[in-house]
Order: sequence, then C-alpha cells, then structure tokens
Amino acid sequence: MLFTAEPARIIAVEATEIILPAITAVPLGFIANELITNAFKYGTGRITVSLEYDPEKGYALSVANNGPGLPDGFDPTVGKGLGMRIVQSLVKQIGGELRIGRGDGNQGTRFAVLFS
Repeated sequence: MLFTAEPARIIAVEATEIILPAITAVPLGFIANELITNAFKYGTGRITVSLEYDPEKGYALSVANNGPGLPDGFDPTVGKGLGMRIVQSLVKQIGGELRIGRGDGNQGTRFAVLFS
C-alpha cells in the first residue's frame, strides 16, 4: 500500500528510551507498524506514537489519531481484519494488554499496549 504525504498529516513520536529484549522488541515493532498503518489509513490529521512508563504494567506503547472515533461497541476480537488479529496475538505473546479508547482531547482513537 502506498501512502502519500498530506500537508496536514504529522506523525509525532514521544518516547522514553528503554532497553528491551528482542523477544519483546520485535513483536512491539510489528504492533506499532500495524497501528500506525491503521491510523494513517483511517485517521486524519496528527498521529501520535508514544512509549512511556506506565505505573500499572511497566510501559505503554500507544498510537493515537485525530480521525473519526471507532464505532460504539467496537470489538477487535470479532473483526474480520487480519491486522487486528495479528496485533492481539502479538500483545498476548508479550504478556501485554490492549486498551482501546479516545485520543487526545477525546477525539479520534487511541490504541495502547501495556507491557512489562
């Protein structure tokens, strides 16, 4: 799939430097790739990718966009899309937790993966 840059499209990365074992880092890279791709395909405006300390689980990787929010009752476990099934499988593989909610300012969508 080819994405073209639009002037209003910004990908902002807000991250803390951490050292992860390959068994965690590789699946996180695939998860981030899928979530960023989805944000680009379905979102609008700014896409924010963040990696930060989370007091509950250890760390949180999140991808948020300013696009239309997900439909009420969105359940990634019943979707037919291969990408979300892969994300869920990889989150499980690293012992993480997937959370889905609204983005900044209660706009758009945020996917967060909590892991230790």
